[in-house]
This record gives sequence, structure tokens and C-alpha cells, in this order.
Amino acid sequence: MKARGTWMVSATLSREASMFAFAPPEPLLSDPFVTHAVPANVQALMKTPAYQQRMRSDPQFKNYPRYLKTAEQNLKRMADAGVRYAFGSDTGPPVRFDGFGEHWELALMVEAGLTPAQVITAATRSGAEFLGAKDLGTIERGKWADLIVLAANPLDDIRNTRRIDAVYVAGNKIETAGSERP
Repeated sequence: MKARGTWMVSATLSREASMFAFAPPEPLLSDPFVTHAVPANVQALMKTPAYQQRMRSDPQFKNYPRYLKTAEQNLKRMADAGVRYAFGSDTGPPVRFDGFGEHWELALMVEAGLTPAQVITAATRSGAEFLGAKDLGTIERGKWADLIVLAANPLDDIRNTRRIDAVYVAGNKIETAGSERP
């Protein structure tokens, strides 16, 4: 992949984790950042014994943690080998919640052995490079000014990406519904 300049769009670790991580629903469904992203009726459904049993009855259920570990190891191996990679979370399908899934993916990438700086770069500059978007991905004169202002440094803890103070699109502040606070 490196020799041919082939990109890897993350390992979509949150996709792998979503196959088992909600089965028991705690602690994920008690995390305030998750409860903000997941509709109350969906949370209630995911906490029912029937839903939990359905997840655990999947013939591959016991293998999913191992699949996640393999995906984490592959991501780290590719990154260490110099293969170019961008961020991808595969959110949208059931139990892969928009808003939460992207932050979860960042954390899982760090758990896989990448640094917070590598993960942030994958989600910004590298993602824009992969897409061929020359006016996105970094903060520079003449580029589109979309950015998130955080209340804490994500280089100290990648979960600080959840602590959103402000969002700007095209240089204009967007009013948001709030963010996680410690």
C-alpha cells in the first residue's frame, strides 16, 4: 500500500466495537455524551432484555472483541509502516450513532496505539488530502474556515474532543446545543 500510495480510510474501529460494546448497555448508555447523541426511545430499546439477548445471540458475538483487536493492530501496523491513512467511522447504520461515533473512533484509534496528534491529523489534514480538498484540512490563509474550539487540549486526552466550546463554519460561529462538561 505504501509503495503504491494507496490510502487506508481508518479501520472503522467503532464499527467493530459497536457489534458488542452495547451488550451490556452500561457503561456506554450512561455516558452523558452518548445520551446526548442517542434518542431516548433508542436508548430505552437498547436497554431491554430482548434487545440485549438478540445482540448476544449473534453467532459471531463472542468473536467481535477479537475482531476489534485485530483491526486495532492492523491500523497501528499500517501507520507505523508509513501507509497513508485518513479518518473514517462508518457511522449512520444502527448502533453507529452520528456525533458520538466519530468521537468514539478517535478514542479507539488512540487505544490502538496512535497518538492524539496522529488521530487529529487523520481526521483533518489527511482526510482533506485523501478527498483532494485543497481548501480544507488545516488552518491557513485562503482555506475554508471550519473549526471547532475545545475547552481542553485533545493532545492531553483525545476525549477532550467532546468538550466543544464553539463551532465555526466558513468563519461564522454556529449556535450549538451544548457539549460535554467534566
